[in-house]
Amino acid sequence: MPTRDHPPIGAPCWVDLMTSDLGRARAFYSELFGWESTEPAEEFGGYVNFTKDGTMIAGCMPAMPGGDVSDVWSVYLATDDAKKTVEAAAAAGSQVIVPATDVGTLGTMGVVTAPGGAATGLWQGREHQGFGRYGEPGTPSWFQLNTREYDAAVAFLRDVFRWDTQSVSDAPEFRYTVLTVGDEQLAGVMDAT
Repeated sequence: MPTRDHPPIGAPCWVDLMTSDLGRARAFYSELFGWESTEPAEEFGGYVNFTKDGTMIAGCMPAMPGGDVSDVWSVYLATDDAKKTVEAAAAAGSQVIVPATDVGTLGTMGVVTAPGGAATGLWQGREHQGFGRYGEPGTPSWFQLNTREYDAAVAFLRDVFRWDTQSVSDAPEFRYTVLTVGDEQLAGVMDAT
């Protein structure tokens, strides 16, 4: 069972769902994956955490009232300095959706766009480092960005989030790069053209 207390810099470290029906989402993921959920934390806008066998796995929050946003999962990449990462993303041409923002004593988050427009979360953990288990049934296991801006996205993730990358294929019909930490592959980018 892969576990970790502190994610490597640039690695996916947290996922959360913004949903139009919090109760239904909690019931669905409980049935699907056997997840349990905490009670909504009103100080964090009704945010709940999903756990599996007592270990934090993911989060879930209600959509803002009156918002016109579809239910969506977000992925957060680990950083050791959220403010500097947001600044580096902006300098690389990224739109800053959420600037570096403290989440109580848990950590600091931000959301920026990768080339091609994909929202990309970032997380600097303090009391909360992210998911504690991954890569097994019922836990986060693979993260992939499909983009029409392949070269720019790989460069962005490498330069802003300090990814170590390895090209799996650079053939015209299939271009794919993975994030590596040592011998472990944690995420991928695929050319969607």
